[in-house]
Amino acid sequence: MKLDWRPMLPGGPLAPDAGPPISTSLTKEETDQLRWMGTGADVLEIGSAYGYSTIALASVSARVTAVDPHVDLGSLTILAGNLAAYEVAHRVSLRVAYSQDVLPALVAEGQQFDLIWIDGDHQAHAVTHDVQWALRLLRDDGILACHDYDEDTCPGVRQALDAWKKPPTLVDTMAIYRPGEW
Repeated sequence: MKLDWRPMLPGGPLAPDAGPPISTSLTKEETDQLRWMGTGADVLEIGSAYGYSTIALASVSARVTAVDPHVDLGSLTILAGNLAAYEVAHRVSLRVAYSQDVLPALVAEGQQFDLIWIDGDHQAHAVTHDVQWALRLLRDDGILACHDYDEDTCPGVRQALDAWKKPPTLVDTMAIYRPGEW
């Protein structure tokens, strides 16, 4: 499967006419699943880019901690504008840094999350790092989800996840692990 970046228009899975189009590679089914898992949750998002998944999560969750260095896409200004346009900025805490720096700091702070959504660096070593630290941050009954499993341009995601655990539950390219599966 290959998921291209494309604009998600207002009236799509986020909210009717709520804000500007946002580029994403998430499918409608993945968006629906992400919103269902994030409802009422404390969420850690690793990789936010332009904010599509951040907004989808913030519109239903208690809070979102979004981690992204925003260096390659020049996306921080766009993300901030999208959070404001969709009126969810008050539910999002931005950590503008690499997950390798932020995740250990969150552990040291004693943070815990109900849902951890990984869609950052797709290289196998980076996914492995993010999963290892995510497990330390996940509540006992929490859900871990990773994007781009079996996505043709991101073989590192499947490589890292397959080396770590049994095959996940899949929604398109979203790999989902529930309590007791790690």
